[in-house]
Amino acid sequence: MKHVNPLVRTAGALFTVLSLQASAADIGTFGDTWDIREHNLITVLKKNLEQHFAGKSQAQIEQEMQQKAEDQAMRPAPVEGLTTAHETRSRLFDPSFTVQRDIADQNGVVFAHKGDRVNPFDVIPVFDETLYFIDADDDRQIAWMKQQVPRTTTSRVILVNGNVRDGATALGSRVYFDQTGSITKKFGITQVPAEVKQAPGQKRFLITEFGLPDR
Repeated sequence: MKHVNPLVRTAGALFTVLSLQASAADIGTFGDTWDIREHNLITVLKKNLEQHFAGKSQAQIEQEMQQKAEDQAMRPAPVEGLTTAHETRSRLFDPSFTVQRDIADQNGVVFAHKGDRVNPFDVIPVFDETLYFIDADDDRQIAWMKQQVPRTTTSRVILVNGNVRDGATALGSRVYFDQTGSITKKFGITQVPAEVKQAPGQKRFLITEFGLPDR
């Protein structure tokens, strides 16, 4: 089996901050700890569900539930706190991070100690990908995205709002969604459309938020 340097894996994980997975929350244990108000709420919810599904067959109920799940998957909750850019502005972003625990290779040799500052670009010098962040419900941003010609080998379009299927159809390419806003928060993006790529000749990212004309 081929062994991979753990630091390379760490750098790769940071560079693919694109693992666009929604985080799961531990909602704890419920049951006997509910008070009377919570019991009343559950009763009301049960009655509402019974009224909603009254007169419908099991097949109809299942189809409705499946459609609702598909709709939610195609249109996740929008990323909060983002606005449409009116002025273009650029800045540099240092991806360095502090090692939280000692990192060793497959032979047990520690090469990164807790407290060390590590820059992924020291391990992977070139990030040959451009990331675009857009609101797919904004026709101006769809039009803007169609005009972009990345100079990197690959690129990804990441939605912060809108329908995934409609966005992919409009752009004629695969799109992703920044669920929970984890990627935009990582890069400190507050306005869209935005572009993230490696700054030429530097160990930092260049982040640009592009201003668009008013509707």
